[in-house]
Amino acid sequence: MAWSYGYFTDLNYTHGYYPEMNPAMLRLACLCNAVEPQLPDAPSYLELGFGQGVTINMLAAASSGTYWGTDFNPAQTVEARKLADASRADIHLYDNSFEEFANRRDLPDFDVIALHGIWSWISEKNRKIITDIIRRKLRPGGLAYISYNCLPGWAPVVPIRQLMSLYQDYGGGKMSRPIERIEGAVQFAEEIAKAGSYYFRDNPFAKHHLEQMGKQGRNYLGHEYMNADWHLEHFSDMARSLDEAKLTYVGSARLLDGIDAFQLNEAGTKFVSQIGHPIMRETVRDFLLNRRFRTDIFVKGARPLPGREHRDAWYALAFVLVVPEIDVPKKIICARGEVALPADKYDLILEALADDGYRPKRVEELLKHDKLRKLKPQDIVDLLTVLTGAGFAAPAQSPSETVSEQCRALNRHILQRALVSMDLHHMVSPVTGGGIGLNHMTQLFVLATTAGEDGAEALANYVWDFLDSTGERLVRDGNKIEAKDENLKEIRILARKFVKFGRPLLQALQIIDAPEGGGWSNEAKR
Repeated sequence: MAWSYGYFTDLNYTHGYYPEMNPAMLRLACLCNAVEPQLPDAPSYLELGFGQGVTINMLAAASSGTYWGTDFNPAQTVEARKLADASRADIHLYDNSFEEFANRRDLPDFDVIALHGIWSWISEKNRKIITDIIRRKLRPGGLAYISYNCLPGWAPVVPIRQLMSLYQDYGGGKMSRPIERIEGAVQFAEEIAKAGSYYFRDNPFAKHHLEQMGKQGRNYLGHEYMNADWHLEHFSDMARSLDEAKLTYVGSARLLDGIDAFQLNEAGTKFVSQIGHPIMRETVRDFLLNRRFRTDIFVKGARPLPGREHRDAWYALAFVLVVPEIDVPKKIICARGEVALPADKYDLILEALADDGYRPKRVEELLKHDKLRKLKPQDIVDLLTVLTGAGFAAPAQSPSETVSEQCRALNRHILQRALVSMDLHHMVSPVTGGGIGLNHMTQLFVLATTAGEDGAEALANYVWDFLDSTGERLVRDGNKIEAKDENLKEIRILARKFVKFGRPLLQALQIIDAPEGGGWSNEAKR
């Protein structure tokens, strides 16, 4: 067997950042399920299968903890180590197989063991090795995060993956380059659909899925569909397989997943409320939602939080907006469709969080805020949960100088990379302990700011000079804008918005240096 063990390694994985893997988000998810988050401020963290290493590097840079990871694709390990060299955080990255990594004698006990997606793409042998690592190396009270493709949502799509796999083995794909092989496999499935396939006729979701695949990145499709192993299971199977590692299911790392009001209709909510057993309840919810992907948190020795402890733990948390107040939509997309955020409550808490230059604020401070006095404490907790689950807010910390410097160093590297590549879509914040999504244009504005440019006009000129030097142009309504004046007009609009709304937020998140006197107030530091 080759070193890849049938795993698709011809193309590297995408440069994704997954905020739910942040220890701060994992702690919050535990609190949302009334379980004690037994994670220290400086956790010992292991990621198995880190891909390009974006997530683990951003978490390591923005944390006082120790981070370990392995991904047996050496090309991806090389990329991940470039980020680690930039931040000089306490991070240890290897290209060991899971079996080799499990046999290392220098491994500590871990507070967190995390794996994103790979459970679905590896052999039964490797799944057993991972379970054994968790059993032996996750300390009591520690937390396991496992995201994976699940049933029943994937059931209609299984035959499409089979077609693509067979094309790779028998359809001439072996003689093609990786991209051509993926294109050929997708085209092969499309041709079957066009040839009058009853399968696609009788399974409209499968037909829709195939149409969407044509729009997805080829690197992602290769890793999702072209592995020798492709494992799908129900949530109940996952929970059962982790019994021997002494793990108890806590909830989803994606906070909105656990709020029935955002996921189920009235009949579904009523039905689920009558189910007492957590395994059965989650399985039924998966059927009601036709769920295809889960982000599960398990704890070794889960301890329920009594009411007063639960309340005190919430009140001690701090939160910060991670998008400008003006960019928070009035509706969010979830399983039920569009759900409106009632303005009489959400507008108030958004204004409170935006006060004082977006300074992070503890829950106990928000409870006393003039704009929120009419709200009940539970209202504020619920609002913060929804805003955080929707990606508009995040738990906040008061970082050490070491953490702040690690983040500055990694961000300098990301900004320099933005001059030659658009593959990294996040920068790292010492305030949130992780990555913040910033598109390429915003990264260029940040780069201009760090270069000493000030004011919208100066920022726009800086960005235009860069784009012009590389031959790049803006795109509007799908068409490239060629004229300089038209490009500058669009860039100026974006620059003015950045100066007014984006820059103050990035200063609060310590991605951009704040003016003298900025930062946390004494109230927030307590």
